[in-house]
Amino acid sequence: MAHWAVQIPTRILGEQQPRTGVQWFTYPASAFPVREAVVEKVREDVDTETAIRHRAGAIADVDAIRVVWHDDFL
Repeated sequence: MAHWAVQIPTRILGEQQPRTGVQWFTYPASAFPVREAVVEKVREDVDTETAIRHRAGAIADVDAIRVVWHDDFL
């Protein structure tokens, strides 16, 4: 099934390095057929309690979102 993979760089507040990790989100292409819809959805999802917990409180750099299209054929 085709899907979008979204990579968001993260950083820990007070760290010298600007980026210290990444957080990944995936969305099915059937629900989000265009890139703009995926970016809008991930900007909502990145601030949820679950997303913050998964990145252990690190700050997400939403200005550096990277969206990749994947065609998966079985």
